[in-house]
Amino acid sequence: MINESNEAQRKEREKIVMEKVKEEDMIAQEQLEGVKEWVWDLLITEKKFRPEEIKIDPQFSLKLSDCEAMVSIDYVINLNSISFMVVKCSSAAIESWERYIKAFARVVRNYQIPYAMVTDGENAKIFDMISGSVIGTSVHELFNRQEALDKIKDFIKIPFPPEKLEREKRIAYAFEGIKCPAVKQ
Repeated sequence: MINESNEAQRKEREKIVMEKVKEEDMIAQEQLEGVKEWVWDLLITEKKFRPEEIKIDPQFSLKLSDCEAMVSIDYVINLNSISFMVVKCSSAAIESWERYIKAFARVVRNYQIPYAMVTDGENAKIFDMISGSVIGTSVHELFNRQEALDKIKDFIKIPFPPEKLEREKRIAYAFEGIKCPAVKQ
């Protein structure tokens, strides 16, 4: 009798925990969607990028030495047939996505995408992928369209060093694999 009572209590606790997890996942997903909408508006209205220059939730195929995988990102800004910048939005700490965005920008094209940004809508890190440096800590420091066009005039497609390429692909693949459902695009 006691074992049946304990089992019923355990199942009730599990049910409550699962409901709480689902609720938190839903809240995180709503926050993420809000961040994505805010970033889209910023790119179009304040930074003056054209909607057709921004790919939403694009997926890319990665060929690793032992498999092929799909990876995705929130936005890719394309100018003059060049992927100029990738943007990852987060409803959590942006630091947790820094490594992903760097690996992603290095491996999804046959050249390094020159700029990457990760943001939660308030905080941001903007990276110059060629130098590896942080060039901004606010979405408001992001280039506007004209500045981006000026930067891309002299752009030379630089591939990521081949001896490090597989490692970067595996990092992007691993992050894609561990995205939880609330964060998955």
